[in-house]
Amino acid sequence: MFKNIQKQLLIKYPLLWNTRVVPVSIILIAVNIIFFFIGYVEGKLNFSEDENNYNYDNDGLIIFFSSFLSILIIILWLLFYLKNNSFKSFYPKTNFSLLKEWFIILFISFLTCLFTYSFYYGKETRVRSYYSEKEAKERCEILSKGSFFIDGSFSNNYRNDEYDEAGIATVIPDDSNASKNNFIYFNGKKYNYLSLLNKNVNSYTFFDFESDSLRKKTIKTWLVNQQKDSIKNLFKSYLKIAKEHNLKANIDAYKWFDLIYDHPNFEKYNLIGKNNESEVYYPSNYTNGSVFDSVNKYIVTIKDQQFEYYKYYVPEAKLHYNYDKIADSWNTPSINFDTLLIILYLAIGLSLLVFSFRVTSIKNWMVAAVSLGILGILFGIISLIIKWDYTFPTLVIITVVLAVIYFIYILSKKKNKSISGVVVNVVLWSVPGILPLIYFLYIEFLRTLTYKDNVPYELSEYYPTIKFLRDNSIIFLYLNILFVLIIMLLLSSKIKKWRGLAEN
Repeated sequence: MFKNIQKQLLIKYPLLWNTRVVPVSIILIAVNIIFFFIGYVEGKLNFSEDENNYNYDNDGLIIFFSSFLSILIIILWLLFYLKNNSFKSFYPKTNFSLLKEWFIILFISFLTCLFTYSFYYGKETRVRSYYSEKEAKERCEILSKGSFFIDGSFSNNYRNDEYDEAGIATVIPDDSNASKNNFIYFNGKKYNYLSLLNKNVNSYTFFDFESDSLRKKTIKTWLVNQQKDSIKNLFKSYLKIAKEHNLKANIDAYKWFDLIYDHPNFEKYNLIGKNNESEVYYPSNYTNGSVFDSVNKYIVTIKDQQFEYYKYYVPEAKLHYNYDKIADSWNTPSINFDTLLIILYLAIGLSLLVFSFRVTSIKNWMVAAVSLGILGILFGIISLIIKWDYTFPTLVIITVVLAVIYFIYILSKKKNKSISGVVVNVVLWSVPGILPLIYFLYIEFLRTLTYKDNVPYELSEYYPTIKFLRDNSIIFLYLNILFVLIIMLLLSSKIKKWRGLAEN
C-alpha cells in the first residue's frame, strides 16, 4: 500500500514525492507521540518527595536523546530528499513551486524540532491531570492557610503594618517604641513581633501578594475573634489532603489547635515542624546566650552523631513541594506561547538552511558559512577597536542590506550569477533575524538615550516607548514570522528567475 501511495504521488504530485514528506511526516508524528507519552509517564508526582529529598528527573537525558534523534532523522531524510534535484530534472516549475517546497521543508523541520516540546507537554498534562484548575486552587489555598501555623518565616520585617477595610496592608507611621521593641499592629492593637499573628504563609502561583495578604488577614481575624471552629476545620481539611497522599503527621486537628492557640497575645505557641526529618545537631550553634529549643525539639543519637527532631510535625514540606508543581502547571507552564516561539524559530532556521542548500549548491553553501564566520570575527575585532556597544549588530545589518542590493543588481543585470550564489545563502539565512535585530537594537538605543538625561529612568520621555516595545516583544516576534512568510513569497519567485541565469 505504501508503495502505491508513493507511486501515485510521483505521478500526480511529484513535489510531495520528491520531498518524501509523507513517509517522514508519519515517522515524525509517531516519534512526537512517543515523546508525549514518555513525558506523561515522567510527569507522575511522588508526594513523598520534598525540595531536600527527591529523585532527579531524566529531563537532561531526554533533551539530549531528542536532539540526537532530530539530527539523525534530518540526516536520513536529506539523503533521500537530495537524491533527486528537481532543478536538474524535467519537473515543471511554477512561480510558487519553490515556495511550496519551502513550506514542506518548514513543516518537516517543525515536526523534527518538536520532540522536546512534546515531552514537556506530556509531562505537564500529567501534572494537570491530578486536579482541575479550580480544585487545585482550592487545595493550595487550604495548604497556604495551614502553613501559617507551621514553623517558618515571619511576615513583617520589623515594620508596623495595619490593614484597611479592604484588607490591603498599609504602612502606618513609625512608632519609636514599637520599632525599638519590635512590635506589629493588627486592628489597632499592638503585638510582639514574634507573635503568631506575624507569621507568614507559603504562596503558590495561583495567588499574588494582595491575595496572600488577604488570606493572612482572614487567619488573624479568626485568631483574635476566637473563631476556633474555623481554625479547627482548616486543620481538618489540611490533614485530610495529607492523608489522601499517604503522608503522616503525629498530631490531629485538635492537638494542633491546642499547640498553637494562645489568646489574646499569641506569644506562647509550639512550633510545628514541616516534616519528620532530622537535622544534624551542632552544640557550637548554641553559644552567646542561645540555647537548644527543648520545648519543641528533641535530640537523638545515632552512631555517635546527634540529630534534632521536631516533637510535632505535619508533612508541609512534601505537600508544598508537590502542590507547587501542580500550581505551576496551571499558571506558569513551561509549554506556552513563549516556548512555542523557540520551536518555530528553530524550525524556520533549519528549513532555510536546507532550502538554501537546495536552491544553490554545496560549494556556495559552504563558502557562505565560512564567509559569515570570518566576517563575524572581523566585526568582533572592529567592535573592540571602536568600543561602541552597537558596532557588531550595526555591521550585521549593513552586510545584509548590501547582500540584498547585490542580489537585486544581479537579477537586473541578467548576465551571469558571479558570486551571487553565496549572497543568496546570506540573504535567506538573514530573513528571520533581521527585523528582530533592528527591533531590539532600537530598544537598546532608546535606553542609551535615557541614560543621558538627568532624570529618573521612569520619567524619561523615551520610557513609554521602551516599555511598550518590551511588553509587546513576543507579539512582535510572532508578527515577524508573518514577515518571513511574505519575504519568502517574494524571494522564492526571484530565486526561480535567478536560477535561470548563466553560471560564471
